Amino acid sequence: MIRSRWGRGAARKRLSELGEIAMKALSAVAFGAALLLVSAPSTAGPVDAQQKYGAFGPEGARLREQLWILPSGDAETPLRATVFRPVDPPGTKGVTRHPLVVINHGTSDATRLAVAMPVYYWLSRWFVERGYAVVLPQRRGHGATGGPMVEAIGSCSNPDHYQSGLAAADDIGSTVSFMSEQPFVAPGETIVLGISSGGWASLALASQNPGNVRAVINIAGGRGGHPFGKVDGSVCGEKRLIDAARSYGAKARLPTLWLYASNDSYFRPDLARAMASAWHERGGDAELHVFPPYGSDGHTIADDRAGWDIWGTAMERFLTRRGEAPVAALNEPPPAPIAMPDVTPVEATPDSSAETDTVTASDGETREAAGR
Repeated sequence: MIRSRWGRGAARKRLSELGEIAMKALSAVAFGAALLLVSAPSTAGPVDAQQKYGAFGPEGARLREQLWILPSGDAETPLRATVFRPVDPPGTKGVTRHPLVVINHGTSDATRLAVAMPVYYWLSRWFVERGYAVVLPQRRGHGATGGPMVEAIGSCSNPDHYQSGLAAADDIGSTVSFMSEQPFVAPGETIVLGISSGGWASLALASQNPGNVRAVINIAGGRGGHPFGKVDGSVCGEKRLIDAARSYGAKARLPTLWLYASNDSYFRPDLARAMASAWHERGGDAELHVFPPYGSDGHTIADDRAGWDIWGTAMERFLTRRGEAPVAALNEPPPAPIAMPDVTPVEATPDSSAETDTVTASDGETREAAGR
């Protein structure tokens, strides 16, 4: 009897151990399956493009914010992107098509792999409130997208600003093509906008004259600013930067808007004028605005709400100029466009009520550093 009771206890203990082993095995399988689901967008084969690219997860409350996976200039490295969309009016049936703006970020060589997803909240909101869908792709070599830094060609002493811009434009062009096919995007009404090195990349795309792009906006654009951390107005390969702008302008036939502040520490007003003039002298369409000093560094002109009062009017005029149909509906008719002979800059006066003593980036975006 005693042996029999001990035998049953040992059996129960053994069954309990086997149960624990089985549960651990099932948990490991479930965890592995979850990892596969999370990583699927970045590991799917290129033949399965419909499953590889598109929206990833639900929309958020802020401007219908959503993560998207997009094709890049290289099929092996998909882009991460933020998408914002307007709220359709109550009672809307079906999907409303909106004009699209593609907003392209700047670059900091020191922090490019650690940088957060681009948001540019106030700039994005300006467009969403005017009926645009907004996409902000994170280019190759940056943040969550990762991959090689293909747009950094050459060095500070021997930069290739022309090819660097085109390499970055490959990712922008892929974004435009994919997003133009989405059911909520109005075909042929895309605006491409960029800040800093993203502005330069947007100008490079303009030289390719993509058929589904209406216009290009360059905010504080260029390459090679702050070489080796120096804040003295110097730029890596300044003459080459101007020459590259001239080469782009010889091919570009899209209207372009150039917005700079006179206290931009990366790209001086005289350099902005030289680039726009070079663009224009070869047949490119350039409308340049140089604004009074903005905050502590005019390079941040796109980063906060106060910027609306600086560049908002010029932006609206540009988007509806020359009697063309508006790219997006405005709240009220814009004033008559200002004639721009050659590329004479328009000196705008900021709203006196705008607070520009301090400028805080809405998304923590950093700018170009050594040789970028």
